[in-house]
Parts: sequence; structure tokens; C-alpha cells
Amino acid sequence: MDKERSAGTSFFIARDEYVQCLHDIAPQLHDDGISSLKKYKDSHQLTDLNWAISLLQRAIYLIPGGHHDKATWLSNLGSAFLHRFEHLGKLGDIMEATVAYKQATENTSSPPLTRYDAACQWAILCSKYQSPYSALDAYTVVLEIIPQVVWSGQTVHRQYEELPKIGMTINAAVAMAISVGDLTRAVEWLEEGQGIFWKQILQLHTPLDELYQQHPDIADELSMVFLALNNAGTPSFQNIDLEINHKSIEEEAQNHHKLAARYEELLQYIRELDGFGSFLRPKKFSELAPAARNGSVVIINVHDSSCDALIVCPSTDIIHIPLPMFSSGEAVKMHSDLISFLKTYSGHGHNPHQDAVDHNVSTFSLNEILDRLWVFVVQPILFGLNENTRDSLPHITWCATGVFAFLPLHAAGIYGSDNPMENVNISDLAVSSYTTSLAAMLGSHSTPKQDLTKMPSVLIVSQPGTPGLPPLPGTVKEVEAIQRYTSPDHTHHLNDEFATVGTVLGEMSKHEIIHLTCHAIQDIKNPLSSAFALYDGRLELNTLMRLSLKNAELAVLSASQTATGDGNLPEEAVHLAAGMLAAGYRSVIATMWSIGDSDAPLIVDKLYANLLGCHDNSEGQKAKLTPAYALHEAVKHLREEVSEMNFVRWVPFIHFGV
Repeated sequence: MDKERSAGTSFFIARDEYVQCLHDIAPQLHDDGISSLKKYKDSHQLTDLNWAISLLQRAIYLIPGGHHDKATWLSNLGSAFLHRFEHLGKLGDIMEATVAYKQATENTSSPPLTRYDAACQWAILCSKYQSPYSALDAYTVVLEIIPQVVWSGQTVHRQYEELPKIGMTINAAVAMAISVGDLTRAVEWLEEGQGIFWKQILQLHTPLDELYQQHPDIADELSMVFLALNNAGTPSFQNIDLEINHKSIEEEAQNHHKLAARYEELLQYIRELDGFGSFLRPKKFSELAPAARNGSVVIINVHDSSCDALIVCPSTDIIHIPLPMFSSGEAVKMHSDLISFLKTYSGHGHNPHQDAVDHNVSTFSLNEILDRLWVFVVQPILFGLNENTRDSLPHITWCATGVFAFLPLHAAGIYGSDNPMENVNISDLAVSSYTTSLAAMLGSHSTPKQDLTKMPSVLIVSQPGTPGLPPLPGTVKEVEAIQRYTSPDHTHHLNDEFATVGTVLGEMSKHEIIHLTCHAIQDIKNPLSSAFALYDGRLELNTLMRLSLKNAELAVLSASQTATGDGNLPEEAVHLAAGMLAAGYRSVIATMWSIGDSDAPLIVDKLYANLLGCHDNSEGQKAKLTPAYALHEAVKHLREEVSEMNFVRWVPFIHFGV
């Protein structure tokens, strides 16, 4: 009996040792497979490629399920099958490649970045060679993994240069969702992309930061498990105190699997917490739809395969407007043309309208851009929207992706035609605003924070002569224009040496409106370092965004840029406005590029007349307008004063927010 038991025990020991031996040779098989794949790339001999595929398949078969490296190995197998398809042209290899990439995404013990890359390859192959619905399944996985990649703290994915790559992937996913008529999912995915872009650019709180604030213990555990999953299989992993042994590949795989299971458990638990239902995944459309309660929001998606507008309306379903005459290449060219013009414009002292030759150049350059925007984009959208209101112009908020976020959609139109009947522009048909995302129009920003029947308090910050910077004499007239519509009891003016960083910060929380007329210093590489130049230094965005501005309503940024000649002026203007929105202001009025000293007082006079009325009742109290409508009327007045064709003077004024 004892002999039988001994024999049985020996059998199981031998079997376990045999299995362990197979597991241990898996890495060598994988490495040999990669070597054969590299050899094929040099030799182009099919035998080398077939041998690579065979070795990789054996390695994957032998490696335990849940091992940290399995997604990488599966991705390498997918790549090998793709090479064979390119060699032989057999669709069966495409099927094998997609299966390998799909399986790689399912190995949750592998790092999110590895799974994300595999999901992208899976989606691309489905888009090219299989059905749109299979591609949609793949992109669903891509979008599920993206938040984990971005918010994981991986340095490379927190850099500005990486964001366009993720943005293009999201644009491709959205185009695919639109192609199959899944507009709800398209809006959700676009919103996810916009949220990632602006939170990364402005270094806003990530979902993990928000979790730390409310549930620090859970956030700590999630971070530790995530870090362990990311570092598994590397030397740093051995320094993490999670009681993990490294005796065998089998044990490693079991531990990786346990970590992945715990990570999923934590995600599920967090998503059941109040306010965290969308943690690390896109918000549902039902959560986003209220952003359109005060007017339609137009979201534009541009991809190589198609260009489309999705309109979120106050009372109807999502409206899809195809833009077949437009393309991603056209958008890039239009943006490049605008940048080229701005470089020339900046090189002529910021005031080309004071010179007849410069005026003609600016008219031609901007006229062509505005014409193309109207014909290819805005006119089809307005036609599809078909909003007819007799009492007032409809309000449209533009939420554009990619380079569209920096193009003057609010001024699109045909101007200066020999036939006056052909002249038409959006400014005569609708009031335009911009937003960085639908979410930016929700929450505490979506409703007024004060009683609008009362006179708001205004903080004016002016710097006609900032030390070390060129003088801004026009700020004096600008302040005088504001004071015509504000009472002394509701106005605080900080000027020259009184406008210090500390004083301004101390006053901001006391006022609903802040008007900044000074130099602005833009930093495209680190937007949070963008600043307003005050008497004793810079008031940076990163400082502003740490404030708790409970009563913030409107920020008017009448700031002249000192970074002349920079080709990224539109981006910088948007970043500055987006930063003020993130700081707590419901509305922000800014300029897309620097303006002349004589134009700001004209705009400011009409803006505050429409916002506040006359405080002394000398002209009677007319109905007060919201910031978007107030700016629209002010720009309309400026257009009449300087001539409609003088685009450089009236086009730059824009409104952000609600």
C-alpha cells in the first residue's frame, strides 16, 4: 500500500515537474519565434515566417493563462499573421491576427498599455477587412482601456505630444459608430476624448485624484494593485510588498491573475459609490444630454474616413449631419493657413488693420478661410438644424475636436460677393459659443450662482504700464467704458502698482465678474504656466485654478499677448479660456488673437451695456442679456464700425461656456 502511495506521489511530482518544464521553455520558444520573425523581415522567406508563427503558437499554448506577458506574446503572433497576409493575401491570416489581438485584450493580467495597443490593431483590422460591427466591438474595448492608460500615471501618456495619437484613435472609433448609426455611443466616445484632452492639457483632477479626495483608502489599494500589474515581470515588481513569490512561471501567472481579479473587483466596487458610476469609463449619454438644455450643442468629428457633425438638441434625439465635402486634410490645411496668417499678422506689430496693405492681405486670407468653413461645414449644419425663432437668434455651442477647436466657426460665411444676395454668414443667423466638452456645461457651471436681478460685483484689473513690458494705453479707455455701466458700490478697480498678484487673488472670490485688461503670457508646452502679467509678477493659471470661486460668473480676458510671432496663438487663446472655465467661471470672453487698442473699448462699451444696462437709469433699463448674446451684439456693432470685411478686427472675439 505504501509502495502504491509512493508510486502515485512520484507520478504527480513527475507530472508537475514536466508541466513546469514546459512552462519554463515557453519564454525560449517565444524569443526564438521573434528571432525568426526578424529574420523574415530581412529575408522575406516564407519558411522563416511560418517557423516564427509555429514557435509563437507553441509558446502561447504553454504559457499559463493570466501571465503578465501573454498579451505581448499574443500581439506578436497577431503581427506575424498580418505579415503572412501581406505576403500571401489570404484572408484567413487576417482572421487569425484579429483573434490573437482580441485575446491579448482579454488578458487583464497584462498592462493596460499593452492591451490598448492590441485593441487598436484589432479595431484597425476589423475596419479594413471585416464588418463595421466587428470593428465597433473592438473600439468598445479600446475606449474601455483608454482611461486606464491615460490616468495610470504613465509619463509618456501625460505628455502633450501623445494626446493627438489617442485623439485620432477616438476620432476613428466615433466615425465607425456613426457609420453604423450608433449616435449615442458616438457622442459618449467623443466626450471621453474631449475630457481626456482638456484634463491632460490643463492638468485637472483625474478620476483617481477625485477618488483620493473622497475615499483615500480605496484609492491607495487601487493604485497599489494597478502598479503591481504594470510592473509585474520587471525588477521593480519584486520591491512591491504584496507577498508575491517568483518561484515559477505558473506561480507568477496565478499571482498576476489574482491581481487582475482584485483590480476588477475594486473597479466594480468604486463604480457603485455615489458619484463614481462612470469611474474610468465614458459617461452615459443620459448624463450628458442636459448640456443642451439652453441651446443645441454641435460636436464635430473629423477622421480620414469621414467628417460628421452630431447635434445634441434640447428636445430631440441626436441629429447626424454628414459633411462629405470636408476632410481631415482640409481641416489641417485650413488650420495651417490661419497659423500662417497669424504669423504674418504678429510680425506686423499686432495691428495690420492700421496699414492698407496689411488690411488687404488679412481680408483675403481670412475671407477664404471663413468662406470654406461656411460652405463645407457651417451651412450644412444650420440647414440640418433648421432652428427658426422669431423673438431671438438661436444659441449654438460649438464643441469641436482636433484642429477644429481652433478655427473661427462663429464667423463662417460668404462676404464681399459681387452679388449682395449671395452674402450670408452665421453671425446673422445664430449666436455662437464654444465649449471644451459637454461635461463642462454641466454641474455647478450649468446654473447661475447668484440672483441675476441684482447688480453683480465687478473686479477690474488693468495694467496700462506693466514693468518690463510695452505700454497698453487703450486700457484706460476700456476701464472708463466699464465704469459707465457699473456703480461704485459694485466695482473694485485695481490699477498699476495696486494690481499685484496677492491683491488680485484676495479680491477675486468677492466678485462675480472679473475683467482683466493687461498683457497675457502664453505657454503652449505647459498651459498652466500661462499667466496674466501684473505689476509685481505673473498670475498663473495653476494658481487661479486652486481657488474656490463659489460666486464666479464671468471672466473677460481683454489681454494682449506678448509672445508675438508664435504660430500657436489660437491654441493658446483656447487654453487660457478653458483654464478660466476650469477655475470656476461659467462664462469666459476672450480673443483668438491680439486686438488693436481702439477695438477693445468699443467692444467693452457695448458688452457691459448689454450685460448690466445703465446703473443710473439715465437711458432707461433695457433687458439684460446673457454673456453670449451680449458679446454677439457688441461684435455686431464693431463690424458696422470697422467694416464687415475687416475680419482681423472683429473675428477674434469669442465666448466660452454657458
